[in-house]
Amino acid sequence: MVIARFLGCALAAATLASCSEPDPIIEYRYGAYEGDPYPDRRPEIVIPDGGMGVVTDSLSDTISLIALETGERFGVRPVGRDPVTIDGPHRVAVDAAGGALYITLSYPSTAGAVGPHSVHGGSSVAGYLQKLALDDLRLLGQVRVEPNPADIAISEDGGRVVVSHFDLKRALDNPNDPDAARSSLAVVDPDAIELRGSAEPRLIPVCKAPHGIALSRPDGARAYVACYGDDALAIVDLTDPDAEVKLIPVGPPLEPGAHSSGYGPYTAVMSPDGKTIAVSNTESRDVRFFDVASETFDESKKILTIGAPYFGAWTRDGSALYVPTQVPDTIARIGMNPDDNGAISRNIRDECMRPHLAELDEEHGLFVVCEGDQAVTPGTVLRLDPETLETRSEAEVGLYPDAFARVAARAR
Repeated sequence: MVIARFLGCALAAATLASCSEPDPIIEYRYGAYEGDPYPDRRPEIVIPDGGMGVVTDSLSDTISLIALETGERFGVRPVGRDPVTIDGPHRVAVDAAGGALYITLSYPSTAGAVGPHSVHGGSSVAGYLQKLALDDLRLLGQVRVEPNPADIAISEDGGRVVVSHFDLKRALDNPNDPDAARSSLAVVDPDAIELRGSAEPRLIPVCKAPHGIALSRPDGARAYVACYGDDALAIVDLTDPDAEVKLIPVGPPLEPGAHSSGYGPYTAVMSPDGKTIAVSNTESRDVRFFDVASETFDESKKILTIGAPYFGAWTRDGSALYVPTQVPDTIARIGMNPDDNGAISRNIRDECMRPHLAELDEEHGLFVVCEGDQAVTPGTVLRLDPETLETRSEAEVGLYPDAFARVAARAR
């Protein structure tokens, strides 16, 4: 409370003309305030009994919450740094034991771009890694990374968060300088990410336009990265800053004059036993399998796909792989055993425009994230029967959905 006392001349009309108004003396009296000056009014997220899926809606700047048991969207929460412009929440990773969810923010290439990935990999704006609380998605901290952050992975033991940068602009701007064309992996200590902290990522130059990441288990000491611009899988030792990055070609050398990204490795998904990595190549339209022990690709296991393959999902026992493709928009279930002739596929164009990612929940179904038109029409998440690939349910989400991560139900 503020009180002003005026000293000097009386305010009688007869004396006003003969003296000037005095300067006020300001006294401040503070009362005790015991409340929270910045109360958190975010409602708590009540995870359904069967668990939930977290979907990034990159053009809506939101997170959609999907009930795994029914496939329905039961909530939507805003995310990002700026409530006015597009922040482009892209990929997502969950640390259930640490009570945190991590997202990358990938900004548009120009102010007038239609969406955050309208020119995918063409931005010059620095991105961010954000750490959110699982119970209400409040911001716990953030770290500035390089432009065009792409995939994100957290080690099984929760000790490392790793972000790739799909920086095609950097590669195209430096055609004659291989070192300058390489983008980095950002490696961050999760405990160092604080709301008012100044955590800096450790940047490791890797390859041209790296995207999908798979981490060794359990400590994430090694990162296996799909290098779109080098047609290779990179092996990165995250424990030794001076270790040389290995680039393993995904296939035989291309003919002279071929497109610089003739294979276009885009995703890297590790099998449950940690022995095999499925690499989806969007340009050559195939999935190739990398043997972790021998550090080689097994040409005998190559799978040709009718469309461009994206993020696949392994069954729990590693006996089959689900692969979504675009143009045409399909989902396929492919057996990994030599004697397995039960591969099936289904055209889902009428229900799912641009399927981008598959995520398997053995109990509740196969979830497929559908980008939609990436502009004005909301995307969808399908829940399919894992055996027949028939649709069990469909949920409308935000604009341009990209990623899906599962969160188990909390014990009650």
